[in-house]
This record gives sequence, structure tokens and C-alpha cells, in this order.
Amino acid sequence: MRRRRTPSAISEEEQIARYAYVLGNVPASVADRAYAAAFTRLSAGQRQEIVDDLRSQLPVAPQEPASEDPVEFAVLMRDLHARNALVRIPGAATLAAEFVASPPIAAYFTVGAGSVTMDQQPPWIHDLAGHDTAPIDGGRMHHRRGADSGEWYA
Repeated sequence: MRRRRTPSAISEEEQIARYAYVLGNVPASVADRAYAAAFTRLSAGQRQEIVDDLRSQLPVAPQEPASEDPVEFAVLMRDLHARNALVRIPGAATLAAEFVASPPIAAYFTVGAGSVTMDQQPPWIHDLAGHDTAPIDGGRMHHRRGADSGEWYA
């Protein structure tokens, strides 16, 4: 039986830190899908606010008007200036939380290449992927009867 940790409130700074960690550990193709999925999960008002705030923070605003298309948003987020600006806007923590919890990120750490490195991931990644973090042996040193169990010396 799996035991899940009870969800606790996560600060905006922690949301941004988790976003940065995940972004640094997934391939660009997974990040693109995660940006699109996260953007889709926001309300229309939140999407418009994030796009407007991003445009005002970028050193060179995109030529085209702000779009609410998730794929175009993912393309915009390939730009390092946009990623830098994202963490400084008011709605950043909300988007960061949706990015981290998005299905592409969960899939990457559940069945994708990220699942291979689960032992090196922080506990919140284990929770995201539904990975059991309990020790395999439950504290027992040996799993089989044998020389170290004392049964051979009877």
C-alpha cells in the first residue's frame, strides 16, 4: 500500500525553485509540451495577464501581438529572456506550479527517461510521479535466510 504525503502549502519562492529544477532536468521537447499544458490549465484572464506581463518585461517585445495559443506560448518560452522575465512577473508561481504538475512532466519522471534517475530526485518529484520512496528492505539487513541470519550455526 502506498502512502502519500499530505499536501502542504508551498510558497511562491518554492514553486519557482521547483520550476527551475524541473526545467533544468527535462529535455526541451518535454519543456515545450509542459509549457503548453500549463498555459492551457490557466484561466483566460491568467493567460492574458501572464502574456501581457511577459511582453512588458522582455528587452525586445515580440513583433506579433500577444497570443493565447498554448503552442505559441511554448515557443515564446524557448527564449531565455522570456524565461528570465517569467520568474519576475506576478503570476509566475501559478504558472510554475502548473508547469511542474503538468502531465508531460509527470510522464517524463514516471515512464520517460527521468524515471531512470528517480533515486537521485528530490522527494517532491517522487510524489509527482507517484513513486514509492520507502526503502526497499524496510530496515532489514538481509532478505534471505543464510549465513548472516544465524540459522546455519544451529
